[in-house]
Order: sequence, then structure tokens, then C-alpha cells
Amino acid sequence: MSFFSRLFKPAEQRSASPVSPGGMFGGIGSVPSASGMPVSQSTSMTVSAVYASVRILSSDVARCRPSLFRSLEDGSRAHIRPKDHPVARLLKTPNRAQTWHEFTRDLVAAYMLRGNGYAAVLRNSQGDPTEMVLINPDAVSVLEAVDGSVFYQVSRMGLFQFAALQSFPLAIPAEDVLHLRGLSFNTLVGASTIGLARDAIGLAIGQSQQQSRWVGNGARPSVVLETDQSLNEQSAARLKQGWEQFSAGIQNVGRTAVLEHGVKAKALSLTSVDLQFIEQVNLTVQDIARFFGVPTRKLMQPDTTRGSTVIQEEQAYVNSTVSPLLDMLEQKFERAFGLEDEGLELDLNEDALLRADPLTRYNLGRIGKLSGLISTNEWRRAERLPAVPGGDTIMQPVNMAAIGSDMSGQAPDGAGHPKDGHPPEPGVPTSAPDA
Repeated sequence: MSFFSRLFKPAEQRSASPVSPGGMFGGIGSVPSASGMPVSQSTSMTVSAVYASVRILSSDVARCRPSLFRSLEDGSRAHIRPKDHPVARLLKTPNRAQTWHEFTRDLVAAYMLRGNGYAAVLRNSQGDPTEMVLINPDAVSVLEAVDGSVFYQVSRMGLFQFAALQSFPLAIPAEDVLHLRGLSFNTLVGASTIGLARDAIGLAIGQSQQQSRWVGNGARPSVVLETDQSLNEQSAARLKQGWEQFSAGIQNVGRTAVLEHGVKAKALSLTSVDLQFIEQVNLTVQDIARFFGVPTRKLMQPDTTRGSTVIQEEQAYVNSTVSPLLDMLEQKFERAFGLEDEGLELDLNEDALLRADPLTRYNLGRIGKLSGLISTNEWRRAERLPAVPGGDTIMQPVNMAAIGSDMSGQAPDGAGHPKDGHPPEPGVPTSAPDA
């Protein structure tokens, strides 16, 4: 159904109801945690483990350079240049304000935090896509019409979105929205990650504030002021206030206190909970890392439980964390822009994440060339080096021949004895000798 027919159909058919994230946590505002700390996009990003997880993973996905290509019958690929296809132009410049890296990074970051990433697709009069404008998940409500049609009600945030989305109605049709959807319990809306992880994130926020207040109090345990004299409520309050003004804060560390009327300061010793604070923080970081699927090593907290090498851990990170996001992005683009109908595919190349050290790369290039797998110029292009004359020829080792040939010494082609007494060309079979 076209956009205009759906826009102007009878009101009783246009009625729609909002879709909730399957009883999980809504996309607007914050959710309370057991620690009492409200958890939202902004408060979550104040936690270093959350910020690092979102920044690292979204940036790694954005580093995977996109390319649009058509598969040929011989198995090779014909790359589509930006000037030859509107989607290829979007992969270079997605909108008037962002580069591809910035657009992908922010889209994936929204997906990681809220379980949903949205971008409105602007089109020209011919229906070709011209821009993709990011939308904050907190500003989106997914609506479901009685006929099953899906719309995205977007609250415009800022003058840029007002200008960019002015051609759209308040409820944007689903075919004009690129929607990255996380784990979903109702098909239409992904469950909010920070909603699911609200207690772990709230605990991290509380620990950070506790640590800051600890430093604000001079990084010292609490103090009890004792005296043998009887104090009324006003005197006790005045004594407490004066002590806090004297001792609290980094600027007051090391000052000498002079007490009167027999008042004595008795410092409370650290409890076992205080002594295990660092261990508790480390456990919280590990808990948050599990929600985002980011290895703790990436969060500057080395994981010493395994004996794998850094290269093996990087490969595991790409395979288990980055690749699923790349697959989802590729499939979403192909479906949103009808690339399969044109015989086109999108490829997000993760080679930049798996780039080995120079010695390993040179050894792999040498093995590939000696094995007849790549040419000299293919390897040089991968290393961003200029091509050399004659470097496009695939070289084959001289000690290789087709299976069953006279040169290989195999019996099926005449037991290795050529009929005319001359060895044939490599790979050319000969008939069996006369009896």
C-alpha cells in the first residue's frame, strides 16, 4: 500500500495503538533501579563501563567500511560506485550533517543502549533515498494499526530534526524508517538494554557516587565525637556542623583540630565491605560487560581466566560480538532499500579489525603468492602500496602438476611412461602405452 493511500484512508482504519516492548521497559524517560538510582541514557553513560562498552563496540562497527556490489556468475564481485546508485551514495554521505562513520556509530550506540536504533529515510520525487536522519529512541513510539500496519510516531527534538523531517507526518510509515531491533518479545520493539541492566548500572552509579563522597570527606572513615558533658540538641548540631566544615573535603586533609570541653574524636575503622569495595566495583564492571557482550579486556580490566593470546581474543571478539551486528546491518539495508530485487548486496568489511602485525601480514602475503592464491599487486593493494609492472600475474609453483599426469608420477595415465618418449606439458594427460 502506498504512503498516500495509507495516509488518507478512512479514520477508522488509521486508528493505531502504541506497542510496548513486551512488558520490558519503555523507551521514554528513566527506569528506577534497586539501588534507588534512576537509569536512563544520560545517567548510564556516566558509568565508565557502559560508556566504554558503547563507544568501543559502536566505533568498531563503524570502522567496517561498507561497499555495494553485484555478484557475477564466475563468483567475483562488481563494486557499485557512489555515482551509479543512490544507496551507494548514502554509504558515503548518509545525511547533510554526518559521515558514514558518525552515522553508524551513533545508530549502533542507540541500539546498544535502548535495544532499538532508528533512522528516517528521506526520498526524492523518484522514490530514491537521499538521506538517513537518526532519531533518538526515547523520542519514538511504535504504533500498530488495526490492519497490522506499523508506524513510528516521532517527537521532533531540535530544529535540525524539524527541518529534516518536515516532509513526514507525525507518524512515519514503516517503509520510511530503518529500524535496528534487538532482542524482542513482541516482534516490533526490542527490549531496552539499559532497562534490563538497570540494577547493574544503578549499582555502578551508586558505587561511583559513594567513592566520590568518600574522597569528598577526605578519604577517611567516619568520626564519632565523644564528650562526658551533657549536650542539648542545639549544641550537638553546632558541634557536628563545625567538625564537618573543618574536616570534610580534600582541601582540609592534614589540618589540625583543636577541641574544647573534653570533646574527643574517635575514628571508626573500615568494615569488611569497605575493604572489598574495589572487588565489588570489578564485579560490577564484569556484569555490565556481559549485558553488552564486550570482553572485559576491552574495558581496561584484563581477563586472566584464559590462556589465549591477544590475537585469538580479538578474533573471538569479532566473531561473537561484532559480526552479528554487521550481519544485522547488512540485512536491514538490503531489505529497507530493496537491494535483493536488484541483485545487489551490502558488505561491511571487518578486515580493519583483524589487521595483524607487519611480520604476520608479510608472511601471509608470501605464502599466498608462493601458493598461487594471490598476485603481487593484490597483496600490495591490501597494504596500501602502489602496483608494480607485471604484478597482476598469478604465479604457480613449478613443482605442481595436475593429479594423474605423467609429471606427477601417478599411475592412472600410463604409469608415468609417455607414449612418444617425451614428457607432456604439465597437466596434459597422455594415453596409455601400446601393449
